[in-house]
Amino acid sequence: MKTDALSRYQARFARLAAGPAPVGELLEGVGDVLRRSDRLGTEGVEEALKGLGRPEVEAWLRAQKPQALQPLLLRAAEESMEAALGEAGDEAELWRASALEGLAARDRAASAARALITWELLKGPLEGDAAAARERFLGALGHLDTSLRPRARWFIPLNAERRAECDLLDPVERPGAWWFSARAGCDDLVATWTGKPLKDPAHLKDCAACRADRVDTAVVDTPPRRHLTDDELWRLDAGEMGREEKARVEAHTAQCGECAQAVLALEEGDAAIDEALELEEEGMSAPRAARDSRADGARRPGAARLPEHREVLEERRDFRVVLVRERQRVRLLVQPLGSRPVTAAVFLSPGRPSLKPTQGPEGLSFDLSTAVATGAHAAHLTVQAGQETLERDIAF
Repeated sequence: MKTDALSRYQARFARLAAGPAPVGELLEGVGDVLRRSDRLGTEGVEEALKGLGRPEVEAWLRAQKPQALQPLLLRAAEESMEAALGEAGDEAELWRASALEGLAARDRAASAARALITWELLKGPLEGDAAAARERFLGALGHLDTSLRPRARWFIPLNAERRAECDLLDPVERPGAWWFSARAGCDDLVATWTGKPLKDPAHLKDCAACRADRVDTAVVDTPPRRHLTDDELWRLDAGEMGREEKARVEAHTAQCGECAQAVLALEEGDAAIDEALELEEEGMSAPRAARDSRADGARRPGAARLPEHREVLEERRDFRVVLVRERQRVRLLVQPLGSRPVTAAVFLSPGRPSLKPTQGPEGLSFDLSTAVATGAHAAHLTVQAGQETLERDIAF
């Protein structure tokens, strides 16, 4: 997308009169022109569409898989951020060009959909299975836009090129083409991520979307204090903490309910052991659980008292999302519940790469431990199962 945008569309317009072309290429070219008719005109467009036969259009529709655009756009979002936050140079330009190709793919699908609707006006509506295929195609594009449009901030680093593309669209087309138009004026949001000078400081104050994004990323800029580690809890229980460190722990547990419960569990465990010892001294049989608690505690510091903690973040018909906290490890688990295949992606806060899942017996697992170690405490999760998509920001 490095060449002049208008010249590219003019070349596609000229291609329509050059002779037969594959159905998909012709529909995309016609749609490109129809959506930019104020700049390009529409001469010869109807003739090109009338040359498409019904069997050809129906076969093309059956072959469409618009859901494949989702991973393409998610990858484009990551590449866009790489271009913005990496060092300037050839590598950054390669990231930018690749990200722009992802946006162009979504735009070509919009053009094909527009041309298909116009073809039906000229040749008559599709019927039966073909009509159902058309509805699936258009519906899948709409579902994709509903799930990804709120993430348009990821494409802000491409705003110069996006604005150039948006300006060529007819005014009525611009709002729907969110991949080019949404957040196209929010350049300074990226400056807040990179520390570069602001071009228009007033924008960040006046733009509701930018204000909301800055609130969302505040947890990354000023991350919350981590939870107490197993080692800290063990040293607290063993009386090995100094006065200052113990004071910090007490201040933390006064504000953190989860750590307060962990400390309370230690105190209850000690009380149970003391009670068992008193019973033994009196010649009575101590409860097995108390004896085991004492023995296991010497062999496995913290393990018996600090089990794995699971928090269900989301549950749908076909999948469940669980945040799992283990000893020195945090992971996000996406568990399939139905027969539909489940895919998932986790993107960390702006400026950090996406996480790669591992497939295990419980489902897709994303290890967040490394992210925590580098200072990340928030992420964006996308889960796809059939036609259902979950988009959610999580904190960990």
